[in-house]
Amino acid sequence: MKKFFAAALGAALGLGMYAAPADAHGVYFANRFDQKALVLGEGPIENAYNPACALGIDAYDVDFMPTTVERVDYDDHIAVVPSDRLGVTATFFDYGYFAKTTDGKVIPTRDYSNIENLVSVTHARKYNVHYWSEAVKPGGLYNVPIQIVPGVNPLTLRRGDTLELRIYKDGQPYANAPVIADVIGNLGAVTQADANGYVSVRVANNGLNVVGVEVGLPTGDANVTEKVFSSLSFILPGE
Repeated sequence: MKKFFAAALGAALGLGMYAAPADAHGVYFANRFDQKALVLGEGPIENAYNPACALGIDAYDVDFMPTTVERVDYDDHIAVVPSDRLGVTATFFDYGYFAKTTDGKVIPTRDYSNIENLVSVTHARKYNVHYWSEAVKPGGLYNVPIQIVPGVNPLTLRRGDTLELRIYKDGQPYANAPVIADVIGNLGAVTQADANGYVSVRVANNGLNVVGVEVGLPTGDANVTEKVFSSLSFILPGE
């Protein structure tokens, strides 16, 4: 796995007016309104969000060496302006805390100490690795805690091709990881990786493809589960 300096993740940030239930939402880059926009969504659903939730974007050039990418913050989302030599980005996104109560309410909050009828609290963290150039050789990034690493650059494939993946958790192969092969078109279909973290998926779409892994992890607080949604995304040209 390639090792570069870790991004500073920082503390969880307030969500303000953009808060929405955290379940199954991933982040990924897509073509929106002539922008390369960072989308927060699942299946056909997309949500606005506070740009401060996007804690950082690590950029790597076509030689998989650290570089920079221009970021543009709007009122309800962010976008990037990729250069011709941009190869891969890794995005770190903290969607905050969500408290669930016995009456089914989901309340965005960091302080849940006074919430009545509390059932559970979710801290929603999201990660994305996006391939921008077919020239870059795939690699792993140690500072993405759950990561989907392609065996070949996915931009060299086409719809219907088989994409070999290996899933990592904290830098080690993630046995039996639950993999959503097509977050955009078939969110409910989950394939399990093998004991060594390997899984094969079909490239689902011309245009945007998003592969995801969503898991709940324990924290030091028995009331709080860290919900991690990590994605691999790439955009194929139309045929």
